[in-house]
Amino acid sequence: MTYSRKGSLARLILVSLFVCPLASCLGPKMINKWVAHHYSPEALQPTKKKSDLIAITSKLPEPGPQPSETESHSHVLPLIVYWKFDYRNTCTLNSQIAINGFTTAINTYGGRLKSKLNGGRLELTIQQMPTVFVLDDRGWDVLFLVSAEYLSIQPTIADLVVSYRQLDANNTEVKSGRISIPDPDRARGLKMFHSLKKMTYDYLDEYDEHITSMSRKFVDKLAGELSVSGG
Repeated sequence: MTYSRKGSLARLILVSLFVCPLASCLGPKMINKWVAHHYSPEALQPTKKKSDLIAITSKLPEPGPQPSETESHSHVLPLIVYWKFDYRNTCTLNSQIAINGFTTAINTYGGRLKSKLNGGRLELTIQQMPTVFVLDDRGWDVLFLVSAEYLSIQPTIADLVVSYRQLDANNTEVKSGRISIPDPDRARGLKMFHSLKKMTYDYLDEYDEHITSMSRKFVDKLAGELSVSGG
């Protein structure tokens, strides 16, 4: 969101009604609270696999007890006539959230994979998934008369990367490889009349959809590769 204003009275009103609430809300504690509201405690419990023919492991950081951890960093350039600031809150989501999204997709669409195994097994190892985003508040001010501020969510782009091993009925490796699915996430700015909380909730909704979409594309691509050697 970008705005400009002139006049000390107008600035005083906008600062008191707009900037001050943002300063009090935009911090690690509040962001973690929003994430915890979006994800129930059950969302942090490992999703059970529906098939013993497909094993799923992960090399993501070990899940913690909280839905997220957020760190705050700030940079301010205070000159006499010009101020520039950049307040960044880096939020790392609990890795179990992404793992559960992947596991759910395998449970839902994995029938295509099981049909390729011919009595064998499949081992999947999650190497990488997106789990980090930044809520950024940056702007500038000239002589307390003209200023601009922009609030946005900046994702840390990380493709879905999964390695796999296909084993036959005798537990002999038939095929192995690694599949990467591009992360479709994008930055988004605060829209007029929207709140920071609403922007964060919308981002998390879309994040969940992206995890499902990437996982389904992984299943499609892996099914094609397994059909070469296992079908």
